[in-house]
Amino acid sequence: MLTACVIALIVMAQLATQALEPDNFAAGMFYLLNVAVLGHSVNVNAERHVRDRYVAVQALAHSNDALQGANAELAQKHHDLERARRDQQAKSDALIALREQQREAAEQASRAKSRFLAAAAHDLRQPMHALNLFLAAADEALNARDVEASGRLIGEARKASGLTARLFNAVLDLSKLESGHVKPNYTSVDLSRVTEETIEQLAPFAASRGVALRYAKTQQKPAWVRTDADWIPRVLSNLVSNGIKYSDPSKAGRSAVIVSLVRMPNYVRIDVIDNGIGIAPEHWDTIFQPFVQIGNPERDREKGLGLGLSIVNAVVSLLEGHRLELKSIEGRGSRFSVRLPAADPFALQDAAILPDDAASLPSASSLRGLYVLLVEDDSLVRASMEALLARWGVLFDSVRSVVELDELLRAIERVPDLVMSDYRLPEMSTAHDVVRLLGEYFSRPVPCLVVTGEAGVGTQGVLPERCVLSKPLAPDLLIARMIELVEGSARGGS
Repeated sequence: MLTACVIALIVMAQLATQALEPDNFAAGMFYLLNVAVLGHSVNVNAERHVRDRYVAVQALAHSNDALQGANAELAQKHHDLERARRDQQAKSDALIALREQQREAAEQASRAKSRFLAAAAHDLRQPMHALNLFLAAADEALNARDVEASGRLIGEARKASGLTARLFNAVLDLSKLESGHVKPNYTSVDLSRVTEETIEQLAPFAASRGVALRYAKTQQKPAWVRTDADWIPRVLSNLVSNGIKYSDPSKAGRSAVIVSLVRMPNYVRIDVIDNGIGIAPEHWDTIFQPFVQIGNPERDREKGLGLGLSIVNAVVSLLEGHRLELKSIEGRGSRFSVRLPAADPFALQDAAILPDDAASLPSASSLRGLYVLLVEDDSLVRASMEALLARWGVLFDSVRSVVELDELLRAIERVPDLVMSDYRLPEMSTAHDVVRLLGEYFSRPVPCLVVTGEAGVGTQGVLPERCVLSKPLAPDLLIARMIELVEGSARGGS
């Protein structure tokens, strides 16, 4: 544009000069035309240059914007990749930490199991060792024809055997509870009645320890709760027994265990309160571990097996809506409380029917003359069962496998009143095969009692619970269950 202005000034100057010389006007006009053409050309070129430069600047600006956008997009992708890398690293670290926690938990569980087995083995050795010694002494007394001494020693051997059986059963119960094999059977239970029966059963034990045991009953009406009618009496019995065992010797004549019920709209709480030795706060968690007895470092079996509170804790944890609480002051006593959900008062038709009194177990004389088939592959167990059945006056045949049972069933002429079998048998057979075989040979159901050391057989729907007993078991319980099944079959039950 500056060039065009200069040219215009020159042209104006030339025109002024030519105006003074009229003869040269034509030449001036020609010159002016040339200048105009030249100026137009210069102006067009200048405009094109400016326009091209503008376009170039705009293109450069667009390119710069595109480059900046690409850089921003690249930076965002880099940020996303970095965040993804950090997230992946965090996930990897979390997975490694989880695996480490699982490994540590597995190792802790393994160590706990090893401690449990070591403690169980230790506690089992004591009564078994005593049992062997008592039997050896009784054998010597019999050889010397000292009947009185042999009878006394056999009685002591039975005590040792009973302690061994109780420990085995407690270990088995705890194992079933912790493994998830126990399925609660909820029903409506009168907790007041359960409490009265527990107090009545444990009163002689409390008296032998010089402990006053009483039920602080405030109401006469029932206290209905929704719970398992088989397990909750065990919980209460274990808590009351624990209070009796750990009474304070320094409070002789003043030791007491008081049981009370607190009724609320939605739950019933049962309190077991004692004025015994108490528990220090640092031991409140450990006392619920198997074989832990804070007040019994010498492992005196008179103070229990060390499994009672473990079973209580496992049962309460298993039952829906139940809660266990502990308050204790060392040297003053403890209070164990169990909260149970109140039962629906309109659903009492499903209430558990408990016996009116603790009737004595049936006598073995009720079994005399029965015909029993015994299926047991362990020769020692089979021999002991044969000896016991013979003493009870039971007629029996015994075999060790399902194959031998099949051969026996082909030959017998009398339908057995009862079949007793181990659960797991040779040739990959089980008690199911025994039941199946009985169904093939007899038109009417023959009751079958399974006596097994395998956990979960009667609690997982494998077999009806009333048809299963766990080894070891007391002979009185075996008698009662045999009579129950035989009489049930005679009434038309299976």
